[in-house]
Amino acid sequence: MTISSEKKIAFGPYLNVKNAALPVFSKDSTRLYYLSDITGTYQVWSVSTEGGWPDQLTFYDERVNNIAASPATNAFIITRDTGGDEQDQLYLLQGDAAQGVEITTLVENSKVKNNLGSWRPDGGAISFSSNQRNPAFFDIYTLDIKENAEPKLVFQGDGSHYAGNWSRSGRYLLFHRANTNVDVDLFLLDLENPNLEPRHLTPHTGPARFEFADFSHDDKGLYLLTDVGRDFQALAYLDLETLEIKFLVTPEQDVEILQISPDGTKLAYTLNEEGYSQLVIRETADGTEQIVMDLPRGVIGNLNWSPDSQMLAFDFNSPTHNLDIWLYQLSQNKCRQVTHSPRGGLNTGDFGEPNLVKYPSFDGLQIPALWYLPKNAKPDGSTPVVVYVHGGPEGQTRWAWNSIFQYLLQRGYAILATNVRGSSGYGNRYMALDDVRKRMDSVADLKYAVEWLHSSGYADSKKITVWGGSYGGFMVLSAITTYPELWAAGVDIVGIANMLTFLENTSSYRRKLRTPEYGDPEVDRDFLIEISPIHKIDRITAPLMVIHGARDPRVPVGEAEQIVTTLQARHHPVEYQRFEDEGHGITKLKNRLVCYPRIADFLDKYVIGQLSN
Repeated sequence: MTISSEKKIAFGPYLNVKNAALPVFSKDSTRLYYLSDITGTYQVWSVSTEGGWPDQLTFYDERVNNIAASPATNAFIITRDTGGDEQDQLYLLQGDAAQGVEITTLVENSKVKNNLGSWRPDGGAISFSSNQRNPAFFDIYTLDIKENAEPKLVFQGDGSHYAGNWSRSGRYLLFHRANTNVDVDLFLLDLENPNLEPRHLTPHTGPARFEFADFSHDDKGLYLLTDVGRDFQALAYLDLETLEIKFLVTPEQDVEILQISPDGTKLAYTLNEEGYSQLVIRETADGTEQIVMDLPRGVIGNLNWSPDSQMLAFDFNSPTHNLDIWLYQLSQNKCRQVTHSPRGGLNTGDFGEPNLVKYPSFDGLQIPALWYLPKNAKPDGSTPVVVYVHGGPEGQTRWAWNSIFQYLLQRGYAILATNVRGSSGYGNRYMALDDVRKRMDSVADLKYAVEWLHSSGYADSKKITVWGGSYGGFMVLSAITTYPELWAAGVDIVGIANMLTFLENTSSYRRKLRTPEYGDPEVDRDFLIEISPIHKIDRITAPLMVIHGARDPRVPVGEAEQIVTTLQARHHPVEYQRFEDEGHGITKLKNRLVCYPRIADFLDKYVIGQLSN
């Protein structure tokens, strides 16, 4: 199969497919507020729950990252950063498009990172965490929503603490402590007795996560998600008097999102079934459950109940549906789409869906992957393939919209989006298979992905590219240095070139969360040097594209420049794009319209052998 140059396929329309996410309700349940990137960066918009023409409410040059609705008034907390630096600041948004919008600064310090917690049930205060005291640690604060109010420090500790939900009475506040990315504890603050030590609610041995915790309607217990003693995350109830945990739903897949209705009578949760979502509504009184059936196979995110507990809003996307806001109405037992984000003028009938495949790796482990084939592909060994590796590494490539995939399919590329060992979504045992000294086992999974591609009959063995971002970028660099003969090209986006310098230079609040996964720079120094692609760069034979944001707080831009400078000194084919106003990923439309067409030209030049005009 060859890619024809007769029909020019532009990248621009695919990058102009828009998205809507993070829906929350107005106090009277008649409107939805949400984030949309229709202008090129995510801003706040609102629309009637019946649908119709939406209104834009914020007009920043920079993206808005989060929105949370007051449970008592028509007010919202929004967060935004600068240039992708992830230093979120807090603002109060009040009003609407008809009456006018007023935005008030609550917390703003460009040198500090703030993490929004939740509103107090009476709408009079919010919780959040901040590393104002020490860049490496997050303390817990509350803030009364009134003019000139100052944040109040309610818990200080040398750790990664994140504010959670308030009790219905407003007396107690939950907070989480992240010991690692897979070990998260839960604590309870008594705000009326500030001298009391926080109560540790989840003592345990070994790694375990306690997440999405919220109070029952009588404040006597918590509904939460946890994997304590289990391979998969389950739905549970924690009794606040005895601290006994009672498991309510224990499937052989992860329960992912949990939201309790304001009247306390229902739980909404999602299941991760081989990468797609299943939505379930559960009655708290008797445990009766109802599975929501009328959605395509895709991914559900950000569940939010209406104040009257009669509707559930969420964002939804699938391989053939871009991200949009949907509503589930209990009285009708039906879902309907509320927002209809533009699709770039593309023929949606051309969008491709994947098949779930599993291939054996070196030790017989079955590796799940999503396999996309372009239309008219034939099993004659002529199809160019992109092997895509997600970030994380505790991540998962799912049944979700991906503009890049859809463009590549139209250009004639197949995509194998592999969830190598270490990915989430397949249980804790699977997720731990790449920890520290087992790191290169996950890279070996890419070699066996290529062997599977050869056996498929579709892949042109001389036209296989490896592509990934963040940790996936590390996997790209590791693949082309460990198995150089397999790859026609590599695309590294905000990737790690040197494990040692990455751990030394990543933001201090992230470092201790990453060392249990990657290794300790002091204890495992020699090993980190050994596996770092920068020290095996002389083995690279594939041309490489490198992309990075100068303000990246997670993987500093020096990682890109180490690999680029060394390859340039060797006169090796390498192309580099550095964006001064981006962080960990390329998010602004103007930059994406530069970045991704250049990647397409790079692949056409080095993989297909013809540069598009």
